Amino acid sequence: MEVPTLSERKRPAKSDSCRDGGEERLAQTVLNSLSANIAILDRHGRIIETNRAWRAYARRNQMSGPDDSIGSSYLEICDRTEGEEAGVARKVAAGIRSVLRGETREFVLDYPCHSPTEEHWYYLRALRMSGDGPVRVVVSHEEITALKQAERALRKREQERDRLRQAMQLAMEVQQTLLPRVTPSIPGVDLAGRSIYCDETGGDYYDYLLLGPPPTKTLGVFIGDVSGHGVSSALLMAAARASLRQRVTTPGRLADVIGDVNRQISRDLMASGQFITLLGMHLAPPSGRLVWVRAGHEPALLYRAQEDRFESLMGEGATPLGLDPDAVFPANELAGLVPGDILVLYTDGLTEARNPQGAMFGRERIETRIRAHARQSARRIRNALLDAVKDHIAATGVEDDVTLVVAKLV
Repeated sequence: MEVPTLSERKRPAKSDSCRDGGEERLAQTVLNSLSANIAILDRHGRIIETNRAWRAYARRNQMSGPDDSIGSSYLEICDRTEGEEAGVARKVAAGIRSVLRGETREFVLDYPCHSPTEEHWYYLRALRMSGDGPVRVVVSHEEITALKQAERALRKREQERDRLRQAMQLAMEVQQTLLPRVTPSIPGVDLAGRSIYCDETGGDYYDYLLLGPPPTKTLGVFIGDVSGHGVSSALLMAAARASLRQRVTTPGRLADVIGDVNRQISRDLMASGQFITLLGMHLAPPSGRLVWVRAGHEPALLYRAQEDRFESLMGEGATPLGLDPDAVFPANELAGLVPGDILVLYTDGLTEARNPQGAMFGRERIETRIRAHARQSARRIRNALLDAVKDHIAATGVEDDVTLVVAKLV
C-alpha cells in the first residue's frame, strides 16, 4: 500500500486538522524553498511529489506529462533518453535502482546537461529515506554550473602557473650558467663569490676575467646590479655580461672597457629608464697594485689586515651604465696591497637587507664579520657574511638580490 503524497493526503479528525494541515503546509513550504530540483520516488521509481524548482525545470525542458511530473516513471524517463545524454541517463537509472533495492543508501553523480547555446552541470543525489514506512527515494538535481566554471578557470590558472613556473625554472638554470662556475686559480689571490636572488631570476652579476696579454695577464673582477629584479633585470644582466666579455677580448684600459660597454648598453636602456651599476677591478697580486672603475656602484671595501683598518674605495664614477652614452668613467688606482689584505665587493642587497624591525644589515656588520674571519679563506669569509645576513633578516626573507665577492691576497 502506497503512502499518499503531500497533496493527496486527507485531513485527519477535526481535532487534529489544524495541526496536521499546518505541518503539511510547512513541509511543502520547506520543499519549495530549496533551490535544487527535487522529486520523491516510490519503490517503482514513479514520481509522487516534486517541488517548485522541479516543476520550473520540467517546463523549461518541455518534459512530457504534467509539469509536476506526478505519476511519471523517472526510471522510464532515463531509460528512454537518447543522444549524447543517454550514457549519463543510464548511469542515473542504474544508481537509483541500486538505491531502491537497498544495495546502497545513496547515489551521487556530477553530469553535464548542455543546451545548444549554454552549458550546464548538475549534481544529482538519490537518497533512500530511512524509517519503517514504504520505500521512498529523494532525487535532487542541484545546478553547479558556476562551481564547474570556477573549477575550470582555476585549473586553467594552475596550468598557466605551472607553465610559468617551468619557464622560470628554466630561466633560473640558464642564468646560473652565466655566473662563474669555476673560480680561476690566480697565484697570490684567493677568490670566492655568490649571487642570491630574491626571485627565480635576478639582475645581480659578478664575473672573473683574465685581462691583458700573456704572460702578464691580470685578474679582472666585476660586479653589477641591474635596477629592479626578476626576468627583465635578468635579461639586461645577460646583455651586459655579453657586452663586457666581448669587449675585454680586445686591448684597452679598464676605463676604456667600461666606457665602451656603457655606450653599447645606453642604446638599449635609455628608452626603458633602467640602468646598471658596475664596479670593475684589475688586481695584480705580485705588485700589490689595484685599479678600479666605478659606474655608480657601491664602493668596494678593503681591509688592511696588518693595520686592522678598513678603507672604502670610493674614487670617481657616480654615473651608472645606460643613462648617458657619453659618460666618462675615470680609473682609480691604489698600490701597496700585501698578503692578508681583503677586498670585498657587494651589491646594495647586502647592506640594505632588513630584519623584521626594519633595521638594515649595514656596513658595520660587514666589517665585524670580516675582522672576525680575516685569518680564514675567502670562501669562509663569504659564507660568514651570507650566514650573518640570513640570521639578520630571519623570517623576513630576501627582498633584493644579494651578490658578494671576496678577494683575499695570500
